[in-house]
Amino acid sequence: MRAKLPKSQTGFTLLELVIGIVVFTISLTIVLSLIVPQAEQTAEPFRQVKAAKLGQSLMNDILSRSFDENSDRSPPFVTCVDKPDPSNASDNLCSDALGPDAGETSEEAYDDVDDYNGYSISNAGGNYNGFAYRVDVIYDSSIDVTSAFPAVVHCPDPEEPINACVPPEQKQYKRIDIAVTAPDGQVYTFRAYRGSY
Repeated sequence: MRAKLPKSQTGFTLLELVIGIVVFTISLTIVLSLIVPQAEQTAEPFRQVKAAKLGQSLMNDILSRSFDENSDRSPPFVTCVDKPDPSNASDNLCSDALGPDAGETSEEAYDDVDDYNGYSISNAGGNYNGFAYRVDVIYDSSIDVTSAFPAVVHCPDPEEPINACVPPEQKQYKRIDIAVTAPDGQVYTFRAYRGSY
């Protein structure tokens, strides 16, 4: 004959299980609502660094080019601004048209800063997959060379007022604007100036 063992209660009741699941769900929802936005913000610095690297790399490439198509690339290094006689067409003053010159159909053929005007890539690919960029180059006459760059202003006559040394019609500076668009749509803007030197 089998002996009867005393009944011991083990486990949870159905009501306790339901209450436990509800409490766990509420706790998990609160914790995840705090963590998920942090995960999004964690990726932001990486996108910013990649955009900065891409923008700086492109800017370095552009700034390594000569100021203008008509600037000398070999000694005596006379720039288009410094050409002696503006009335002489053979002196080739600075270009009025900004953008690639005739025959320059790819980035490898670009030889001066303004060839990049309007240059854009919709997907940079490689390490920058999903990033896009656009380059705009303009002559910027808003720079006051007398106060911003006094060391580069050359006056033929030291007694001449410094404002008379650089006629405003001369195209001394090109402004380069690069807009890098990250995969999330955030736009990072980079700007530099290339002087005629």
